[in-house]
Amino acid sequence: MWVLLFSIVFILSCAKNDNKQEPRGNFQKPTVITTYTLSDQEVWLHYQTKGVLEAFNDVLLKPDVAGRVVELYVEEGSFVKKGQPLLSIDSSEYENTLRQLQAQLAQARVSYENQKALVERRKALFERDLIAKEEYENALTQLRVQEELINSINAQIANVKLQLSKTTLRAPFSGYIAQRFVSVGDYVTTQTQTFRLVTLTPIRVVFQIPQELVSFAKPGTLVDVEVEGVGVFKGPIIFISPVADSNRLITLKAKLENRENLLKPGMFAVVRLPTEKTSAFAVPERALVFRGTKRIVWKIEKDNKVVPVDVQVLKQEGGIAYIMGDLQRGDRIALENASILKEDVKVEIIQ
Repeated sequence: MWVLLFSIVFILSCAKNDNKQEPRGNFQKPTVITTYTLSDQEVWLHYQTKGVLEAFNDVLLKPDVAGRVVELYVEEGSFVKKGQPLLSIDSSEYENTLRQLQAQLAQARVSYENQKALVERRKALFERDLIAKEEYENALTQLRVQEELINSINAQIANVKLQLSKTTLRAPFSGYIAQRFVSVGDYVTTQTQTFRLVTLTPIRVVFQIPQELVSFAKPGTLVDVEVEGVGVFKGPIIFISPVADSNRLITLKAKLENRENLLKPGMFAVVRLPTEKTSAFAVPERALVFRGTKRIVWKIEKDNKVVPVDVQVLKQEGGIAYIMGDLQRGDRIALENASILKEDVKVEIIQ
């Protein structure tokens, strides 16, 4: 009986072992990725530096005459055209002076006409030897004095009229009122700042480059100008300083169109000056992976394994990185999920 019981247990044990599956070993599911096929292209390398925007015209307006402000025609932020009135100064003093001079002129003209008639009479008497020559010449001299007086008064009248016209301060060019410094009732002199007037279109960016790069800066060379919060603009170089500063830096200026007035004087910008053209691979930025202090891309081998390739990033813009490395045209690199790949791991490629 014991033999029979042992036989039954042995048979059941073998059957149970037969039903167990053989171990498959360590199996790792492939990482699903998309790929990007490399193609090379020519790309400009740039020297990058900081710049500041400034207006072509930016002036502090001062009146040409003194007086009390009686009216303001514009406010801060207003756009004004060349010749447009900005403020008026009390003109009563100049008007009174003008009236006084005009009265003096009228009297001087009467005196001149009387003296002229006297000269004509003295001349007739002198020609008939009825008076001495000195008497005639004295009358003639007095006529010239009256003539000079009239000329002097006319000059004074012209000057007062000019001052009277300047009691209205006008815009010397079209632009925007950036600041107003006076109010109605203020007494202003020829040294008083009244308005700050600036132009916005076009505008220029001022920046500096080392002397070693001056050969790349030519009048008309286009630079990229990036203003945070506004965008990227292109503009030609219009000024290259003929001298370097104490740090051997050359000052340059580039002109930017500013049709929407988004750029403002005083804004900071990043300026990129093209220095040389080279061949590089343009890849989406998400294909780049940090590996320590280096940057790599994952290259796809024939057996769908990935290997890291160290790359040099020449520049990045608009979501595209321009790279150089041990790569060739037509190579495929990992795109989606590139950041989670490991060396020699098999991948599953989807389109």
